Amino acid sequence: MSSVLEVIDRFGGVARVAALRRAGVSSSSLRRAVLSGTLIRVRKGWVHTANAPEELVRAVSLGGRVACISAAQVHGLWTPDHSELHLGRPRHAGRTFGDDSGTISHWQSDNWETNDTAVDSIPVLVRQALLCCTREEAITIIDSALNLRKLSMRRLREIVATLPSSFASVLLEVDDRSESGLESICRVRLVKLGLTVRTQVSIEGVGHVDLLLGDRLVIESDGQRWHEGSQAFERDRARDLVLHRLGYLVIRVSYWHVVEQWMLIELAVRAIVNRREHLWSSAHKREMHGSR
Repeated sequence: MSSVLEVIDRFGGVARVAALRRAGVSSSSLRRAVLSGTLIRVRKGWVHTANAPEELVRAVSLGGRVACISAAQVHGLWTPDHSELHLGRPRHAGRTFGDDSGTISHWQSDNWETNDTAVDSIPVLVRQALLCCTREEAITIIDSALNLRKLSMRRLREIVATLPSSFASVLLEVDDRSESGLESICRVRLVKLGLTVRTQVSIEGVGHVDLLLGDRLVIESDGQRWHEGSQAFERDRARDLVLHRLGYLVIRVSYWHVVEQWMLIELAVRAIVNRREHLWSSAHKREMHGSR
C-alpha cells in the first residue's frame, strides 16, 4: 500500500482529508502523520506536507484553490510575470479565511465535489484567463496549453462557446505551434500591425524558425527569461549565420526586448517592411534560381 506522502504527492502536496481516505489512506495513518508533523492541517478537512508549494497552501488556507494565471503556472504553462495569487472560490462561499490581500478572486471555479486538488483544471483556468487577463496574456497561456497537448482545439471551442460572442475571435488568434510565450506575444503584436506572420516555419539547412514575416524576415525569440548558457548562445548565432547565407534577415529578441522594449522591435520591423526588405528581391530570386 502507498504511504501517506506518496498519496498526497499525487495531489501536489495539498489535499482534502476525504480525498486521501478515498485513495486508500486509513484514518489511523492520517492521525499518525498529523501527530508526527508529516502532514500539517491547513484548515478543516485539508492537510499539506511541509514542502508543499506556498501558493497552494495559501489558497486553501483562504478557502479557495489556485486559479487562472496562477494555476497555469502550477500546470507548467508559459505565463507572463504576475504578483497576485489568483484564487478560485466556491460560488456559495460567504467569507474569506484570513488575510486575502494580494489576491484576485474567481467565483467560477472547478466543481468542488469532483476536483479534490488545490488547483483549478486547465479548461477552467483557460476560461478564467480569458475573462480576467488581457487578450494577449490569455493567448500566451492558451498557446502553451495547446502546444503541450494539455488542451485540444475542440475543448477550447467548447470553452469559448460559453463566453460572449466577442471572444469567438480567440479561436483564430491562437496557435498550437507556438513554442514559447515570447513567440506568442510577438506574433499577436505583429498581426495587430497588419502583418502576415507564419509560425515555426521549416527552412532547409536550418530547421524551424520561430516566426517568418513575408519571404525572408525571421524573428527568433529567446524562450527563457534568462540566457540558457554559452552553448545555446553559440548554437543560435551559428543558425543566424546560415540564415544570412541563405538570404534571410534575422531579428533575435530577448525576454527584456519583448516585455520592456517592444517599440524597438516594432520600429525595426516596420522599417524593414516599409523598405520591402522582408520580400525576396529580383536579385535574390535570380540567385536562388541559378543555384538550383
